[in-house]
Parts: sequence; C-alpha cells; structure tokens
Amino acid sequence: MRFVYPVLIPGLLAATSVMAADFTPLYNGKDLAGWHVKDELNHANVWHADGEILRVRKAPKGDGGWLTTDRPYGDFVLRLEWRIPKNGNSGVGLRYPAEGEPAHEGLEIQILDDASPDNAQRPPEELTGSLYVEEAPLRKADKPVGEWNTMEITCQGSALIVVTNGVETQHLDLDKLTVLHGHHRQYKPVSQRAHQGFLGLQGDRGEEVEFRNIMIKEL
Repeated sequence: MRFVYPVLIPGLLAATSVMAADFTPLYNGKDLAGWHVKDELNHANVWHADGEILRVRKAPKGDGGWLTTDRPYGDFVLRLEWRIPKNGNSGVGLRYPAEGEPAHEGLEIQILDDASPDNAQRPPEELTGSLYVEEAPLRKADKPVGEWNTMEITCQGSALIVVTNGVETQHLDLDKLTVLHGHHRQYKPVSQRAHQGFLGLQGDRGEEVEFRNIMIKEL
C-alpha cells in the first residue's frame, strides 16, 4: 500500500489562527453533560471525564459503544485531539441517526493503530483517516501510537473535508459516493444518507482511547 507524502494545505496557518471563541466546547472538562452512550444497555460503562481528557477505559467485557452528543448537527466544523494506545481502535461518528449503526447509517472517520499486526491485512479504506469502509485517506498523516493527533472535520452540505495534523486526508463530495463498499449491503450508499445527525466518539472493543479539546462551530 502506498500513501502520498503529507502535504501542508496552502493557507492552513491562517485557518488555524481562528480564535477558539468562534467554537463551542462539546466537552466541559468536568463531566459528560451534553453526551450519552448510544444503546447504553448494550455497552460497558467506561466513558469518563478526567479533567481536560475525555477517556474511554479498557473494558474487561464488551465495548464502550458510541459516546453521542445529545443533539444533532448539520453543517459544522469539528475540532478535536485524539490519542490511542497500541492496538487502539476508535473513530469519530458524523451525522448518524438516533437508531441504527453510526458508521453505516451516518459516517465514521476511522482512528486505528495501523501498524498493529492485528490490522496489517486491513484494506486502505479501513485505516486511520478513512471514511470507514468507503474511502481510503488521501495520504497518511497520523502520528505513532501514544502521541496526540489533531483533527478538523468540516461537513457542509455534501462536502466532507478532514485535516489530520495539518494535512488534508479527505476531500469528498458525499453525493458522488453512490456505490456501497465492503460487506454492508443492507445499508444505503453514502449519497443517500442524511446531512444532519448526531456526532460521536467510538469506544470500540473497550480499549483505552483519549480525546481532548473537542470543539464545534456550526455553519
């Protein structure tokens, strides 16, 4: 598998200089107010507020499910930082419905330890920065496990742009994704999915994952 070498986006420094005051924090640094665990009865209670860090702890049984915003969003810029351990697996869910599978009835930007032997055989569209099972990242920009990564996700109408560590890793017109990939034929193609829904953080397999500086600006 080949990746394009990271390329910084022209004008990115100007874009990132936007004052944080333009954004609303989604995590208050104290508790999980504004969030709930989707399908909570089916998942371990492993999500915790730990000062500046929102953490999903390793669960002995089951997984942590999706920590989900209490309200839906349409067009927005979402900023956050994430860190995973060895073998870590997580994701950022976008515009998914209250009921159903977030990754396949909404969208998921994958977060994964790509270097793990457990993930070595995964196709590019399942690696970090992918639109999970649908589109591989344009280029690899994630840092080694144990280091903090920044991510900015813009959803506006059918446009989806993802910037990881200052590098554009997705630039898609969702309306053009009319063919399903993978083995999930029971779901609608991306082009037919709603442009509004809930946002979430994935606690897949109950492995410890950390998030911080989670902020949103509605467009």
